[in-house]
Amino acid sequence: MFGSVLVLVASVLLVHAFLRDAPTSPTQAAPPQASPDPPVPTGSPSPSASAPASPSAAPSRSAASGAVNGSKLLFGIGTEADAAARTQLAKQAPVRMLTSWYNGPNDLSWMSGWRTGTVPQAYTAGYALHLVVWTGDPEGTVSTAYGPACGRGYPLSSRFLTDMQQLAQTFAGRAGGPPLYVTLFTEFQTYPCTDNRWSPDTQTTNYYKALQDRYRAAYAVFHRYAPNAKVSLGWGGWQASYDSPGDGGGRSLFGHFADIMRMSDFQSFQAMANDGNLADIRDMVAILGGYGPVMLAHYKPDNGSQSTFDADVRAIFTDAFLRAQTRAGLFAVSFMDNTNLSASTATFTFVKAAVARYGRSW
Repeated sequence: MFGSVLVLVASVLLVHAFLRDAPTSPTQAAPPQASPDPPVPTGSPSPSASAPASPSAAPSRSAASGAVNGSKLLFGIGTEADAAARTQLAKQAPVRMLTSWYNGPNDLSWMSGWRTGTVPQAYTAGYALHLVVWTGDPEGTVSTAYGPACGRGYPLSSRFLTDMQQLAQTFAGRAGGPPLYVTLFTEFQTYPCTDNRWSPDTQTTNYYKALQDRYRAAYAVFHRYAPNAKVSLGWGGWQASYDSPGDGGGRSLFGHFADIMRMSDFQSFQAMANDGNLADIRDMVAILGGYGPVMLAHYKPDNGSQSTFDADVRAIFTDAFLRAQTRAGLFAVSFMDNTNLSASTATFTFVKAAVARYGRSW
């Protein structure tokens, strides 16, 4: 009994030490979300023309009662690990994953400082870490082994793999300890000059082929330098909402990345539609679950709509919906940031109860 008390006290002290001592990352704007090219799918990232209906006052089933067997999820919150650990949700509910965004080379200077502080403290406190790799650099002509291509240059640049090595070394943990989940190239369908389609032109196809090669190389880098790494490709959640077989768009794009998804440790997608995300979540989990466990890597209405957020969480965090999604492969959900949670006491109370009901450790 006395030994158990000592272990409990030690665990509490480690979490408090992490929250107290973790260095603060620079304030950063949330990465923008690019809109897909026509045909515009339902629930695309582009702003909706009309506001969604107001959510009901209460969910169909209470999130405060006992958890349903098989419906447990790993919950995370971003946008940077140090600040995420200080959110009220992380303090008051079993959030066991801290999400951080890498938006380009300028982040390396401050992120590298976490290697001896924030990162080991988080792992010691029992958190899994989640790294989202995104790039918003300008699109243009790039040379590839497949011929001329058009798209964002940084992922195909000579420095990219060296930067990924530095990130892997920064976020590395011990094998068998809390995992490092990596969502690589989130919203990658928007990286070519023409979005969401495999073959609208030769330059787009060449870009995707080169990006696949770079994914394989980055996957190897993370596994070499971070023994606890699990790596995935980051899909934009609108991709399953339409189909364009003639040019490999919509649902037809998934097959062109089947080899990449099969080699990955898990699957990732985002849900950031402004007019509701329930259908995108259901459709993406149904497709990606055929390739492995699925993480909703960052959830938030792109335009910050509180009414959409409120309606979404009250529809998502129900026994029936989560039972179906976890059976289809969903294992984790990360809130992109704390903005909508902190804007409404009623919403925070509901989500806190949902995380307590459905949350699990890694």
